[in-house]
Amino acid sequence: MLNLLKIKNVYYLPVIIGLYITYSIIYNHIFISETIWLQWYDGILNQTQIQETISFVKKWEWSIVLLNVSLIFIKITFVAVFLYLGLFFFLNRDNAYKVSFNVALKSEILYVVYLFLRLLWYTFVHAPESLEEMQIMPLSLMIFFDPETIEAWLIYPLNTLNLFEILYIWMLSASMSVAVQINFRKAFELVFVSYGTGLLLLMATQMFLILNNT
Repeated sequence: MLNLLKIKNVYYLPVIIGLYITYSIIYNHIFISETIWLQWYDGILNQTQIQETISFVKKWEWSIVLLNVSLIFIKITFVAVFLYLGLFFFLNRDNAYKVSFNVALKSEILYVVYLFLRLLWYTFVHAPESLEEMQIMPLSLMIFFDPETIEAWLIYPLNTLNLFEILYIWMLSASMSVAVQINFRKAFELVFVSYGTGLLLLMATQMFLILNNT
């Protein structure tokens, strides 16, 4: 953990970005098939329009991948901001945002591992055959529910409550403990209150938007 925090971000960030790009390309080429597109837009677009949409997406695939990478950077910044607020209000530390961003960035490796395990799950255990199945995240509460029978606004929080989210909070806490030289329990309380608040706000916003659209 300590060695991970010592790696300079200028070297670490390209590795994270490269892994996300690799995952996106593999996932899109293997699982985002024409059948999935037809299910997605069935009843919304006609066959010609669906084919034109598929061609457009393939043409601008790299732009979409880079957009996804930008969203990942926004997510890391989001986590860092809430960790910073925790450090500021609980410990009143100098360079709090720099420390928070470093912790958030280094802990992101856990989500990269999660995504590649998801890729392996879909490849060797159960390949998604529909849009509904693609909404189920492995090792989450969502595996106990049928996405076709529950309300759409429940899918995001059920997917968010997963084993790797617990491991992610643990990794944030362990990293924060090392970064600011406090015991793990205090670091866990800081992360749980700060990042936990941000996660609840994110879930509430996502649920509100889905409810509003439906």
